[in-house]
Amino acid sequence: MIFPQLARRAAAALVLTPVLCGHAFAAPPPAANGPTTPKSNSKFCVLEDASTGKMMWAKNENVHRPIASTTKMMTAILLLERGNPDDIVTAPQGVQTLPDSSLHLSPGETIPLHDMMYALMLRSANDTAVAGATYLSGSVPAFVEQMNLKAQDIGAFNTHFVTPNGLYAPDHYSTAADLATIARYATNNLPEFNKIVRTPKYKVQRSMHKGDSWVTNTSKTFLRDFPGADGIKTGYVRQAGHCFVGSATRGGWRLIAVALKSNTCRQDVESLLNYGFANYKRVPYLHQGDSVGQIAVRNADRPVPVVAAKDLQVVVSKWKPVPDFSVTVTPLPSPPSAPIAAGTKLGTYAVIANGKVQATGDAVAGEDAPMAAAAAIAHTTHNLGTRIARGLGAGLGAVMLLCMGVMVYGRTSPKGIGWGRNRIEKSVRRVD
Repeated sequence: MIFPQLARRAAAALVLTPVLCGHAFAAPPPAANGPTTPKSNSKFCVLEDASTGKMMWAKNENVHRPIASTTKMMTAILLLERGNPDDIVTAPQGVQTLPDSSLHLSPGETIPLHDMMYALMLRSANDTAVAGATYLSGSVPAFVEQMNLKAQDIGAFNTHFVTPNGLYAPDHYSTAADLATIARYATNNLPEFNKIVRTPKYKVQRSMHKGDSWVTNTSKTFLRDFPGADGIKTGYVRQAGHCFVGSATRGGWRLIAVALKSNTCRQDVESLLNYGFANYKRVPYLHQGDSVGQIAVRNADRPVPVVAAKDLQVVVSKWKPVPDFSVTVTPLPSPPSAPIAAGTKLGTYAVIANGKVQATGDAVAGEDAPMAAAAAIAHTTHNLGTRIARGLGAGLGAVMLLCMGVMVYGRTSPKGIGWGRNRIEKSVRRVD
């Protein structure tokens, strides 16, 4: 479905005011004579809009690669979503044998989960990943199973985890595109994740080894020197090489870049981010409440109009005309049945240009949808029949129980026993 009025609206670009920590800064200006090209030594990289997932640059983005400690983004997601930050985590046996980077935990040492998250994401401590996995799921294999399920759930379909920390294993892999997907999920859904990954330094509370309490962010120079930098995660093992998932926000607009297997991964990410800010812009496309189509709802007398759940901006090139967009709507796998109230999520919509998805959002009911008259009658009849059947069933059950009670009483009461004995004696006499 094409919405020409929305495409025309998208032609007006937003005016962005770059801000970092409340102070204005000079963002790299766009190229005067046309688009620039990022300088990346990584052969496996991607640049995406953090909100919509719009891909602005990519190279071998779907190739399976070992990903080192960028793995810990998923570990952090599960711990933040399913753990209690006030819980005390106890380091399990064997944790002391894990290689650096580590917090040098000893078995039995305790640390609040809240503080452990900083050691996990700032120092990239391998032992805290194992301690967190054991705390949440009872064992590393059980936790890794949840990591893989979560990856599928959020759309990282080319990812498979074997460890919670990213130490090398042959079947432990992801892709540049999937790491961007995982990072987008975390940054869009977990405020505490954002707070942690943009922290330069943190002092953790622990029960042992208190002289080793300060953890420093492995991305500290990126956070300090790159305009708008706000995370996210470095990684290195020999088989993966240096890896970096980085993000920056300028004028309220956040981009995410991933560079794998590069000795200049930080510079690669910075070049990708600068390229995105210099060559692309966001433009309004949908406002909250704008129609995006309709979805058939069971028991409703007609399809239900669906609207955008919130405002949506699309990312477009500064150097090309705004393309024609279309919108497609996909119902939920198990949508609710009528009656439903306005605002109920019924599906998702996708904004498409040139055959590619540019952005997605939630599609919600634009109005109340009552149950159709025929469906209401059938529903009422079914419920009445169910209540009658239950009532009859209860009545028959009571009668059966009463009959059984009488039979048991007749056989077990003194009078009943005597009556039965007399019958036996008379029978015996007749035989004699």
